[in-house]
Formats: sequence, structure tokens, C-alpha cells
Amino acid sequence: MTNEAALPIGHDVVANLSPTDPRPFAVPPSAGVPRPTFVRRWASAARLPLWHEAQALAQRTAIERHPLWRSPPLDAAGLPVLLIGGMGSTPPLLRPLRDLLERLNCRVSVPSVRLGVGCGEVTTLTVEDALVRLVEATSEHAVVIGHSRGGQFARTIAVRRPDLVRGLITLGSPLTRMFAVHPLLRVPVAALSVAGALGVPGLLRPTCLWGRCCARLRAELAGPFPESVRFLSMYSRADSIVDWSSTQDPAARHHEVHTSHGGLIWDPTSLAAIVDELADTIRESSHPPRDTAREVDRPAA
Repeated sequence: MTNEAALPIGHDVVANLSPTDPRPFAVPPSAGVPRPTFVRRWASAARLPLWHEAQALAQRTAIERHPLWRSPPLDAAGLPVLLIGGMGSTPPLLRPLRDLLERLNCRVSVPSVRLGVGCGEVTTLTVEDALVRLVEATSEHAVVIGHSRGGQFARTIAVRRPDLVRGLITLGSPLTRMFAVHPLLRVPVAALSVAGALGVPGLLRPTCLWGRCCARLRAELAGPFPESVRFLSMYSRADSIVDWSSTQDPAARHHEVHTSHGGLIWDPTSLAAIVDELADTIRESSHPPRDTAREVDRPAA
């Protein structure tokens, strides 16, 4: 059943950091962000892909001066967190969220998804391996966070290994439609899939959408979700990369923020909501994991 998040964005963090400021996470207009010109206004109105991402990237320096960064409001006491990037994701793009998680005293692992352009099932197995190693190293259930396509891998491993996962947070992830991206981005993705079909290694193929290679992945994305795992899907209607309606997984609680697709990783409002969900997850679950050494299935050659 679909549940809308009833609490305001960053409710706990706002209360802890700035009880007198009604908008403590708002980046001031003067924080180094250029005033809009005609071109900027037109690009924004046209919702061109990557335009909002460039705008958010330009604000990262200002964001890193924010109190949320300087005074982390939560000590997670070594909570294991698996952070999964999406298509085109690189370590620098994930760095703001990873830095915050480490400031919160989380033990963060970032599996290699090779820019998120590979076969979905093969990548999911790589992510599952990383989850097993992280849980074995910490002897604790992990929280899994996935951005964009990374959320597809994250949901799938939570379905496969609920014995290792205590919480799932997806950020702007197309969960109900695998290819729910901006029309202008479908062309390069289609080109990658054609290259993969022609034998270029490490790339997705057209059959990932309807063929046998990712049949299990597609079934688990659309199938039931374990009740024992908390599941929050965060999204933004201003997302110009992923269709926000595809983030509305019926098994998840939904939390809306106003930012860009990339801003879900580094916008303070989004980060505050992530901190709140981590705090609630820690309060709700503290049991040790079992069967961490179960063999992970490998794809057929």
C-alpha cells in the first residue's frame, strides 16, 4: 500500500540545528549563484536534461559551508551503509553524500557499478557481493542507499537479501518503469545498448529490458517487498532526468523534496531527510544479522 510521508522535510534535523530559523537549510541567494539570465531562464523552463544538474553542482561549495555539514546531528555508531550510484555516476558525484554519511559515523561502502551502464543483473550481483562483504565486516544489518538507476539495484538486493538489510532509501530512482528517463537521454542510452548488443563488453543490451538476462531483476523490481525492511523513496517533481512518477513504488513510503536529480545527493534539504530516515531506522532496528555467508548466485556464462 502506498503511504505518503507525513513528516515535514528534515523534521528532526531542523529541530536540532536551528530552532529559530524556519528555513535553516535554504542556501542563501547570494551564495555564489549567478543571477538568472534569459538563457538560464529559458533552459530551466524547458527542463533541459543536465541543466538543473549543472545548477546544483555550482552550489556545492556553498552547501559544504552549511551547518548540516559542519555540525552533523547524528552519531550512527558505525552503521554500515551501502551507497550505490546510478548511470553516469562517479566517485566525485557521490562524494557529498558519502562525506556526510562518514561525518555521521557511518561505515560506508561504495560498490563499483562501472558508471551504471552495464547489464542490470550482472551489476546487481556485484552489488550483492559488496553487501555481503560489508555485513560480514561489521556484523550488522546494512542500510542501502541507491541514487537513480542505483536504486533499482538497491531494491533488488533488499528483496534478495532481507536477512542483511535493515533499511532502503532510493533517491530519484525509476522503480516502476526501468527506462523512465528524459526523452533526450534515451538516445545515448539506446546507443550504449546497441554497442552492448554488438559485443562491446561491460554495457547493457536491449535484452536487459525484455530478454532473459535481466528477467529476474525485472520480476524483483515489480514484485513484493519484504515487510521487515524499511523502504523510503525520495523524489523531486523538478527532476529533469527521471520521470518522478516512476519513483512511486507501491511498497515504499514516499518523500518529496524540491531539487534536481543530482541535488538528491547533495542538496541540504534532501540530505536532512536522509539523516532523519537513518535516525528512525537506527531507533527501530538493532538486531544482529544471520546467514551472512550464504553463497551468492552467479550469472550463467
